[in-house]
Amino acid sequence: MFRTISLRSLYVLVALVSLCFTTSYAQQRFSAGPRIGLNLSNYWGNADDLRFKPGVNAGVFLSYSSLNHFGISADVLYSQRGAKYETPVVKFTQRVNYLEIPVVARYYLTLNGDFRPNVFVGPSLGIKLNARRVNGDPAAYNADNTNDFRDLDLGATGGFQLNWRTGNRQHFLIDARYTLGLSEVQTNLPKVWGARNNLQNSTISLSLGYAFGVGPEFRSRYSR
Repeated sequence: MFRTISLRSLYVLVALVSLCFTTSYAQQRFSAGPRIGLNLSNYWGNADDLRFKPGVNAGVFLSYSSLNHFGISADVLYSQRGAKYETPVVKFTQRVNYLEIPVVARYYLTLNGDFRPNVFVGPSLGIKLNARRVNGDPAAYNADNTNDFRDLDLGATGGFQLNWRTGNRQHFLIDARYTLGLSEVQTNLPKVWGARNNLQNSTISLSLGYAFGVGPEFRSRYSR
Protein backbone atom coordinates (compact mmCIF):
# COMPACT_ATOMS: atom_id res chain seq x y z
CA MET A 1 0.00 0.00 0.00
CA PHE A 2 2.72 2.43 1.00
CA ARG A 3 4.64 1.50 -2.15
CA THR A 4 1.59 2.29 -4.27
CA ILE A 5 1.15 5.68 -2.56
CA SER A 6 4.86 6.48 -3.02
CA LEU A 7 4.74 5.62 -6.71
CA ARG A 8 1.64 7.75 -7.18
CA SER A 9 3.30 10.65 -5.37
CA LEU A 10 6.37 10.29 -7.58
CA TYR A 11 4.20 10.32 -10.72
CA VAL A 12 2.38 13.44 -9.53
CA LEU A 13 5.68 15.19 -8.71
CA VAL A 14 7.14 14.35 -12.13
CA ALA A 15 3.95 15.59 -13.82
CA LEU A 16 4.03 18.88 -11.89
CA VAL A 17 7.71 19.49 -12.70
CA SER A 18 7.08 18.73 -16.38
CA LEU A 19 4.12 21.11 -16.38
CA CYS A 20 6.24 23.87 -14.87
CA PHE A 21 8.91 23.50 -17.53
CA THR A 22 6.28 23.37 -20.25
CA THR A 23 4.56 26.47 -18.90
CA SER A 24 7.85 28.37 -18.64
CA TYR A 25 8.66 27.52 -22.24
CA ALA A 26 5.19 28.44 -23.42
CA GLN A 27 5.54 31.91 -21.92
CA GLN A 28 8.37 32.88 -24.27
CA ARG A 29 7.55 35.51 -26.87
CA PHE A 30 9.08 37.88 -29.40
CA SER A 31 8.34 41.48 -30.35
CA ALA A 32 9.81 43.80 -32.98
CA GLY A 33 9.43 47.37 -34.15
CA PRO A 34 10.98 50.70 -35.14
CA ARG A 35 13.01 53.04 -32.96
CA ILE A 36 14.17 56.64 -33.43
CA GLY A 37 15.91 59.10 -31.15
CA LEU A 38 18.69 61.57 -30.33
CA ASN A 39 22.42 61.02 -29.71
CA LEU A 40 24.71 63.33 -27.75
CA SER A 41 28.22 62.19 -28.62
CA ASN A 42 31.78 63.14 -27.73
CA TYR A 43 35.16 61.43 -27.28
CA TRP A 44 36.47 59.97 -24.03
CA GLY A 45 40.20 60.18 -23.32
CA ASN A 46 42.75 62.85 -24.19
CA ALA A 47 40.02 65.12 -25.50
CA ASP A 48 40.74 68.78 -24.74
CA ASP A 49 38.62 71.35 -26.62
CA LEU A 50 36.07 68.69 -27.68
CA ARG A 51 32.35 69.19 -27.00
CA PHE A 52 29.19 67.13 -27.33
CA LYS A 53 27.56 66.98 -30.76
CA PRO A 54 23.87 66.12 -31.36
CA GLY A 55 22.93 63.44 -33.86
CA VAL A 56 20.23 60.94 -34.80
CA ASN A 57 19.79 57.25 -34.10
CA ALA A 58 17.14 55.26 -35.97
CA GLY A 59 16.47 51.64 -36.86
CA VAL A 60 14.67 48.49 -35.80
CA PHE A 61 14.83 46.07 -32.87
CA LEU A 62 13.93 42.48 -32.03
CA SER A 63 13.20 41.57 -28.42
CA TYR A 64 12.65 38.28 -26.59
CA SER A 65 10.98 38.03 -23.19
CA SER A 66 10.10 34.92 -21.19
CA LEU A 67 7.47 36.98 -19.32
CA ASN A 68 9.37 36.66 -16.09
CA HIS A 69 12.18 39.01 -15.02
CA PHE A 70 14.55 38.31 -17.91
CA GLY A 71 14.83 39.07 -21.61
CA ILE A 72 17.24 39.89 -24.42
CA SER A 73 17.09 42.27 -27.38
CA ALA A 74 19.10 43.31 -30.42
CA ASP A 75 18.98 46.50 -32.50
CA VAL A 76 20.21 47.48 -35.95
CA LEU A 77 20.62 51.26 -35.96
CA TYR A 78 21.91 54.11 -38.08
CA SER A 79 23.82 56.17 -35.50
CA GLN A 80 25.37 59.64 -35.96
CA ARG A 81 28.35 60.25 -33.67
CA GLY A 82 31.35 62.56 -33.49
CA ALA A 83 32.20 65.75 -31.61
CA LYS A 84 32.64 69.50 -31.92
CA TYR A 85 36.21 70.82 -31.83
CA GLU A 86 36.82 74.49 -30.99
CA THR A 87 39.86 76.59 -30.09
CA PRO A 88 40.48 80.33 -30.51
CA VAL A 89 42.14 79.51 -33.85
CA VAL A 90 40.30 76.52 -35.32
CA LYS A 91 36.81 75.04 -35.05
CA PHE A 92 34.88 72.34 -36.89
CA THR A 93 32.33 69.59 -36.33
CA GLN A 94 33.46 66.01 -36.78
CA ARG A 95 30.70 63.68 -37.99
CA VAL A 96 31.11 59.90 -38.02
CA ASN A 97 28.18 57.70 -39.03
CA TYR A 98 27.93 54.08 -37.88
CA LEU A 99 25.76 51.04 -38.35
CA GLU A 100 25.32 50.17 -34.68
CA ILE A 101 24.36 46.67 -33.45
CA PRO A 102 23.81 46.49 -29.67
CA VAL A 103 22.78 43.19 -28.03
CA VAL A 104 21.65 43.54 -24.41
CA ALA A 105 20.34 41.39 -21.57
CA ARG A 106 17.31 42.88 -19.83
CA TYR A 107 15.98 42.60 -16.29
CA TYR A 108 12.31 43.53 -15.92
CA LEU A 109 11.36 45.16 -12.63
CA THR A 110 7.82 43.76 -12.71
CA LEU A 111 6.67 40.21 -13.39
CA ASN A 112 3.59 41.16 -15.41
CA GLY A 113 1.20 43.98 -16.19
CA ASP A 114 0.75 46.90 -18.56
CA PHE A 115 3.88 48.73 -17.34
CA ARG A 116 7.18 46.81 -17.40
CA PRO A 117 10.25 49.02 -16.81
CA ASN A 118 13.58 47.28 -17.23
CA VAL A 119 17.33 47.84 -16.97
CA PHE A 120 19.81 46.42 -19.48
CA VAL A 121 23.49 45.99 -20.28
CA GLY A 122 25.50 44.39 -23.08
CA PRO A 123 28.02 44.82 -25.92
CA SER A 124 27.59 47.13 -28.90
CA LEU A 125 29.36 46.90 -32.24
CA GLY A 126 29.72 49.99 -34.45
CA ILE A 127 30.50 49.54 -38.16
CA LYS A 128 31.81 52.77 -39.68
CA LEU A 129 29.88 54.03 -42.70
CA ASN A 130 31.54 57.40 -43.42
CA ALA A 131 33.03 60.48 -41.75
CA ARG A 132 33.30 64.15 -42.59
CA ARG A 133 34.42 67.46 -41.07
CA VAL A 134 31.89 70.29 -41.50
CA ASN A 135 31.29 73.86 -40.27
CA GLY A 136 35.03 74.46 -40.42
CA ASP A 137 36.67 77.78 -39.64
CA PRO A 138 38.83 78.16 -41.65
CA ALA A 139 36.75 76.47 -44.33
CA ALA A 140 39.77 74.45 -45.52
CA TYR A 141 39.05 72.01 -42.67
CA ASN A 142 35.80 70.90 -44.33
CA ALA A 143 36.55 67.56 -45.99
CA ASP A 144 35.71 63.89 -46.15
CA ASN A 145 37.97 62.08 -43.69
CA THR A 146 36.45 58.59 -43.60
CA ASN A 147 39.93 57.02 -43.64
CA ASP A 148 40.84 58.80 -40.39
CA PHE A 149 38.63 56.40 -38.39
CA ARG A 150 38.80 52.69 -37.76
CA ASP A 151 36.25 50.47 -39.48
CA LEU A 152 34.94 48.82 -36.29
CA ASP A 153 34.17 50.20 -32.85
CA LEU A 154 33.48 47.73 -30.03
CA GLY A 155 31.73 49.21 -27.02
CA ALA A 156 29.58 48.51 -23.98
CA THR A 157 26.09 49.93 -23.48
CA GLY A 158 23.70 50.10 -20.55
CA GLY A 159 20.58 51.95 -19.46
CA PHE A 160 16.90 51.67 -18.68
CA GLN A 161 13.67 51.40 -20.64
CA LEU A 162 10.07 52.30 -19.84
CA ASN A 163 7.57 49.96 -21.50
CA TRP A 164 3.79 50.59 -21.65
CA ARG A 165 1.11 48.36 -23.18
CA THR A 166 -0.91 50.47 -25.63
CA GLY A 167 -3.06 47.84 -27.34
CA ASN A 168 -3.36 44.21 -28.24
CA ARG A 169 0.26 42.97 -28.22
CA GLN A 170 1.60 46.49 -28.71
CA HIS A 171 3.91 48.54 -26.49
CA PHE A 172 5.28 52.09 -26.46
CA LEU A 173 8.93 52.35 -25.38
CA ILE A 174 11.15 55.11 -23.98
CA ASP A 175 14.80 54.04 -24.00
CA ALA A 176 17.73 55.88 -22.37
CA ARG A 177 21.28 54.52 -22.58
CA TYR A 178 24.98 55.33 -22.42
CA THR A 179 27.48 53.69 -24.78
CA LEU A 180 31.24 53.81 -24.21
CA GLY A 181 33.67 52.66 -26.88
CA LEU A 182 36.27 50.19 -25.68
CA SER A 183 38.69 50.68 -28.56
CA GLU A 184 40.58 53.56 -30.18
CA VAL A 185 38.47 55.24 -32.89
CA GLN A 186 41.11 57.18 -34.81
CA THR A 187 43.96 56.35 -37.16
CA ASN A 188 45.72 59.59 -38.16
CA LEU A 189 43.48 62.20 -36.50
CA PRO A 190 46.34 63.74 -34.44
CA LYS A 191 47.54 65.34 -37.70
CA VAL A 192 44.30 67.32 -37.83
CA TRP A 193 43.58 68.57 -34.33
CA GLY A 194 46.82 68.36 -32.43
CA ALA A 195 48.18 65.74 -30.05
CA ARG A 196 45.31 63.35 -29.33
CA ASN A 197 45.59 59.74 -28.28
CA ASN A 198 43.38 56.98 -26.92
CA LEU A 199 40.08 58.54 -28.02
CA GLN A 200 36.95 56.42 -27.53
CA ASN A 201 33.33 57.07 -28.48
CA SER A 202 31.14 58.36 -25.65
CA THR A 203 27.44 58.56 -26.51
CA ILE A 204 24.25 59.35 -24.58
CA SER A 205 21.09 58.21 -26.41
CA LEU A 206 17.39 58.83 -25.82
CA SER A 207 14.93 57.16 -28.18
CA LEU A 208 11.28 56.25 -28.67
CA GLY A 209 10.08 52.92 -30.00
CA TYR A 210 6.94 50.95 -30.76
CA ALA A 211 6.81 47.18 -30.32
CA PHE A 212 4.52 44.70 -32.07
CA GLY A 213 4.10 41.13 -30.88
CA VAL A 214 5.55 38.49 -33.21
CA GLY A 215 4.41 34.87 -33.09
CA PRO A 216 2.13 33.30 -30.44
CA GLU A 217 1.59 34.91 -27.06
CA PHE A 218 0.92 32.96 -23.85
CA ARG A 219 -0.35 33.94 -20.44
CA SER A 220 2.11 34.33 -17.61
CA ARG A 221 1.69 32.10 -14.57
CA TYR A 222 2.77 35.04 -12.38
CA SER A 223 0.16 37.27 -10.78
CA ARG A 224 0.42 41.04 -11.01
